[in-house]
Amino acid sequence: MENNGLRAILAVILSMLILFGSQYIFTKYFQNPEKLSQKETNTLPPQEQKPTETLPAKLPLTKKEETKKDIKDIKYREIEIENEVFKATLSNEGATIKKVELKRYKDKKGFPILLTSTEVAPLSIYKDKNLDFSKLIFTVEGPETNFSNSEKVNITFKYSDGELSIKRVLTFHKRDYYIDVNEEVSGIGNYYVTLGKDFGIFDKEDTSHWGPVILKEAERIELKPSKIKESQQYKEGIKWIAQEDKYFFSAIVPLTKANQYVISPMNGNALIFVDFNEGQNQYKLFVSPKEYDYLKKFNLGLEHIIDFGFFSIIARPLFWFLKLLYSLTHNYGIAIIILTIIVRIPFIPLVNRGQKSMQKLSELQPKLMKLREQYKNDPQRLQKEMMELYRKYKINPMGGCLPILLQIPVFFALYQILTIAIELRQAPFMLWIQDLSAKDPYYVLPILMGATMLIQQKMTPSTMDSTQQKIMLLMPVVFTFIFLSFPSGLVLYWLVNNVFGIIQQFYINQKTKKSV
Repeated sequence: MENNGLRAILAVILSMLILFGSQYIFTKYFQNPEKLSQKETNTLPPQEQKPTETLPAKLPLTKKEETKKDIKDIKYREIEIENEVFKATLSNEGATIKKVELKRYKDKKGFPILLTSTEVAPLSIYKDKNLDFSKLIFTVEGPETNFSNSEKVNITFKYSDGELSIKRVLTFHKRDYYIDVNEEVSGIGNYYVTLGKDFGIFDKEDTSHWGPVILKEAERIELKPSKIKESQQYKEGIKWIAQEDKYFFSAIVPLTKANQYVISPMNGNALIFVDFNEGQNQYKLFVSPKEYDYLKKFNLGLEHIIDFGFFSIIARPLFWFLKLLYSLTHNYGIAIIILTIIVRIPFIPLVNRGQKSMQKLSELQPKLMKLREQYKNDPQRLQKEMMELYRKYKINPMGGCLPILLQIPVFFALYQILTIAIELRQAPFMLWIQDLSAKDPYYVLPILMGATMLIQQKMTPSTMDSTQQKIMLLMPVVFTFIFLSFPSGLVLYWLVNNVFGIIQQFYINQKTKKSV
């Protein structure tokens, strides 16, 4: 690149393209779900291919089922189980879950996060689209307790009519976000258990992905509900299936082999099914925040519900280090500042060399302008003479761009961490910044970030002409408007990074003056 201004513009545009386009590109081309072939889809019986596309909220039982359900002494009831982390409300209608309150996480009004499912209750059982067992009234066995004298509590649901028999045991743990489910089913052959329509989704307004996500081997496959037009089936290598939003999720993790996993469209969202053979089946139902360390300890691959992006190999150790700094400072804002400085330190020699190269290039600008005028009608000769000039003065024309390019993976890794980490949700910094996951309510940090970006531009040696300088002056303004809605933790990182860059540029400029 022969012109420093063009290099700077190119570097900024490249950074912006990667920053705002990487997630879309990699989702589109590397995370497309692997569908079964049409031949595999047709192996399902006709009535089982699309178990939810015509499924109403309350399917009527056939006359045969109605007579089997005629058990007058069993009444509808709800059961509440509360442990240290959530409060679950169960129903004996279908042996299902009505809602789960996450006690340690609050909404904007200060109430516990409530996860529920509209239209279809989680853990509802189906045979096919014409046979629905979610309205059967089960008997209930087990203490209604809040773990006063036990680490576990079992709730047993039973239904039997002489032909169909269902026994479901739910085991709750005193300090955990998951429920062990043990089922014994006979009289219907294979059957489907659903996770519900939107169970695990709290916030659909955020720009992050919400909806179905599957872990196949070590590959995270996410689907957008609006793009699910027909039922999709998955079979081999699936470890779990879930519904997620930015910070929360629910998931079924089979411990018994499942036949297949089905995702079907339903009123703008998706309905998730797991297909089991009748007999005894076991699985775990997670209703949980996306806490990486908590999920990692189960060795079920659930930590992949947290999407660290394309540069996850860098993001994970940086995330671990951020939490280590928090354990020492007890303030995520301070931890972000320290992390930004520490991450910048290894790049100091490289950035210094790049800035010195830009300084030399700036000093060489009069000679370059003379060459351009002399060989304006001979581009090949001009390129040759310029390269000779670079060699004579030992200048690398790419020296100013290289430090930026090498730092891009770290920038994007930190961007992903500071955007999706639940640890920053409602985490205060100081003064008016009381939630590092939310935008600055008074836009102070974005404005300061834009100002420091402008100062850094003014301090950096330039070979740009007047037109290019005006274009570059627009970049801080553009970035300021972009960052207005970004999480304040991310803006804080960028601000500190700019301040560090200003200090480093000041040092280089002073050193250059002394050497002249």
